[in-house]
This record gives sequence, structure tokens and C-alpha cells, in this order.
Amino acid sequence: MPDTVDEPKSEIQQFFSGTNVFLTGATGIVGHVLVEKLLRTCYINKLYLLIRPKKNKEPQNRLNEMFSDSLFKRLAENQPNFTEKVVGIVGDCYDPNLGLSAEDEELLVANINVVIHCAATISFNETLKRACFINVRSTRDLLLMAQRMPNLKSFVYVSTAFSNPNESLIKEIIYNCHIKAETLIDIVENLPESIVTSITPQIIGKWPNTYTLSKAVAENLIKDYGKNMPISISRPCVVVFTQSDPIEGWATNMMSVPGLCVGVALGAIHVCKCKCSNTAVVMPADNVCNMIITTAWHASKPNSNDLVPVFNHTPLDTPPLSFGECMEYITNLIKKHNLSSEVGIWIPYVKTTDSRILYNILFFLYHYVPAFLGDIYLWCSGKKTKAVKLYKKLDVMMNEMEFFAFNEFRFDDTRLQELIASQSDTDKNLFNIEISNIVWEDYFLKSIIGFKRYILKENGCSPKAVQRYKKLWIAYYTLKTVYYGFLIYLISLILKYILY
Repeated sequence: MPDTVDEPKSEIQQFFSGTNVFLTGATGIVGHVLVEKLLRTCYINKLYLLIRPKKNKEPQNRLNEMFSDSLFKRLAENQPNFTEKVVGIVGDCYDPNLGLSAEDEELLVANINVVIHCAATISFNETLKRACFINVRSTRDLLLMAQRMPNLKSFVYVSTAFSNPNESLIKEIIYNCHIKAETLIDIVENLPESIVTSITPQIIGKWPNTYTLSKAVAENLIKDYGKNMPISISRPCVVVFTQSDPIEGWATNMMSVPGLCVGVALGAIHVCKCKCSNTAVVMPADNVCNMIITTAWHASKPNSNDLVPVFNHTPLDTPPLSFGECMEYITNLIKKHNLSSEVGIWIPYVKTTDSRILYNILFFLYHYVPAFLGDIYLWCSGKKTKAVKLYKKLDVMMNEMEFFAFNEFRFDDTRLQELIASQSDTDKNLFNIEISNIVWEDYFLKSIIGFKRYILKENGCSPKAVQRYKKLWIAYYTLKTVYYGFLIYLISLILKYILY
């Protein structure tokens, strides 16, 4: 993969060469990978990043912190001055007009060639107000801004493959929604939040949560406001650790599936509510990034009809991967390759169930009881209790993911396959979208090593990690022996009472 500016350019690289790109959502997992790939391979002129101010952190400090990540090591080695191409724009998608100052808005209007709207709140059960402001209103305001850009070549809206999850077959089209974006925005802007909360179930309708509804509403905005614009919609599925580009097993967001995998690997999660046989609709972050970049290139081409191109990015033609296999790969690979961690909590194992009653019983026994005992120990040690609170959050996350873990989804990816076919051989290599040759066992092994290295900051299996793992095994077998010993004793007492 080319890293220097004097190498031949592919078709996609030629499209991006010399352009000014505006990207929202740069601090998320997909945003990180997009920033790195655009700067390293696309020969862009300037990359404008919307950066949300954080308490005690200036936007420039947030950028510096981001670029110090291991993900950008390869870029920094080959292009030491890459930060000169990056322009931080202070803003917040929660605010009207993305929180931009008048000066920054005019700067973007005058200079931007490519817009990639990747920012979103991905919390499934976010309040309707927050989901609407971040996922819907910001999209409308950015579209209005893009309409004024005289040099706009492409606009990509990053949606989700689950924007219409109740469809028996999710096609690559924009489905009509029962509520218009302007109506929804008007409701959350003008009604008291207590009233908005009370009517949220009626507004959501057939959608399982505020996240999926807000993405469906935003897609309809693209249809309404994107007419005569070089625009397209990318629909990635669940984004997980990178496969290889620029490094293996990298992630930054511990929500959803990546967080679940890490929790299982550390022995912190032992109960999972899902149907084991159901397909895990996941895609490595680097392949998602390549799809978005390719979609931006495609959007710049003349469109033969008035329909906005939509691309479902789901692993249809890959070796099938089930939720049960995900859990087995993680627990078995850690044991097989001695990938224990210095901060491991318990021996990695997990029980899966699609019974809500059994899940609640197991969650109480395997999570709440140990957490309660752990908090007693922390309290006696004069430390702040936190275990029960953390497992309450985990329980909420499991319940939020239930709809996606209990249902099978079918997708049409005809347009995506056409998009891949339209890539030149060079671009297929540079911007690989499909993962048909992936070996999931190898992928999970690289992901485990990756999260140990990039999230836990552990290289290899240190003597400290080995020692901790041995102690956990001793504690595990001791507890198991006591448990079964007590069970046998209890059974013997019951039999004695019955027989005598």
C-alpha cells in the first residue's frame, strides 16, 4: 500500500487528490480509521475535522491526543508533517448548525470539496431529544450548508444497516418513515423534555429504539434535501476491530460488540443474552472505512436516475459467524495461546441463553452476587464501591442489544457488489471492502492481541499476567470444589430426610 506522495495514483486517489475534506465523527472508531486512511493514501490537500469541546480539554489537545495513538504510527513514520494538513473546527452536532461559528461555516462553504458525515450517537436507547439533535438535525443543517458549497464533489452520509430492522429483507433503498424530520425536530425543540419522553414510545412506532428511528429519519432527509447533489448513503453494520489496515486488532470504542468481547476476554462477563446460532453481523473497521471512501468516489459520478445510491455493507458472502462462535473463539483462544491479562478479573468463560428468565437468574448469580461481595471488600478497604454499578450498566447494555441478538436479519447488497466491481484492481487492493476470505479464528486471535496491546497497553503475556492467571485458576477450582461439595452435602441431607 503506497505511503508516499510520489507513487502512482489509483482512480479513487485521483478523485481525492488535492481536495479539501470535511469529516464529522473523527473521534469515533470509524472516524479514527478514516482520518488515518485519508491522510496516508488519498493525497488530500486539507482535512477539516469537527471537534467537540470537552471539559478541561481544548480541541487542539484532543487532536494531539488522537494523533498520539498507535493507529497513526505508520502515517507519522512516512509523513512526519501530516498534522499540517489537519484543521480542527470547533463544533458539536448536538447544537444547531453543528455549533459552528459564522466564520468557520463560511470557511467550510468556500473550501470544502468532500463531506463525510460520520458523527452520531450510537447509544440504542438515547433520549429522543438527544438522538434527534445529533443524528437528525445535524444532518439537515449540514445538508443545507453543503447546498451552498460551490466546489462540492461528493457528500456521504454514514447511516447503519439497521436503520429499518423490521423489514424482512433490508434493501438498498431509502424506506419511507412515518414521521418527517422537520416534524420530529419541531417536537423535540419546542415541547418540554418530560412530554417528549412520555410520547417517545408512540413516536418510535415499529422501530426498536431511538437510534434506529433517528437514522431512518435522517436517511429521508438525504432523499429530500440531497436532490441534484453528488450524494450517497453508506450503511455499515456493527463495526469491530480492524482486520489489518493500518494495524491489526485496533479499536477505540468499547461499546456494543467490541466492549462485550473485551469483557468476556477479561473474565468480567459470564452471561450473554443472545441466540447462539444467530449471525453476528459485524465488519472490521478498516473495511468499513474503505467502503465509505469508495462511496465518496462513486457519489461524484453522474447518476442516471434521481434515486440516492444506498450501500448495505454486511458480511453476506463471508464464512458465517454466529454469536456462539464469537464467545467460543475468545475463551478458547485465550486458553490456547496463554493470552492472559495483568488486569484479568476471572477465568474467561461465558454462558449464553435466549431465555429472559434464565438470563436474569444467571446474571444475578454470576454477576450481581460476586459484584456485591466485591463491593463489600472495597468498602471494608476504605475504597469507593463500583462493581454493582458497573454490572447494572452491563445489564442495561445487554437489554439494549437484545433486539439485535435475538433476531436474524436479511440484507440485499446488490449495489455494494456493483460498487466493488466498479473498483479498479489497484483500488480493490488499496480500498478493500469485502471480507470473503476472512478466517474468523485468526481474526479473533489478532483482535485479542490487539486490545491487549492498544487498549490495555500490554505487550505479550508478561510474568505478572501469567502469575495472575495461575492465581485465578486456583481460586476458580477452589470455589468450584467448595460449591460442588456444598451441593453434594445439601443433596445428601435432602435424601437422608426423604429416606429416613
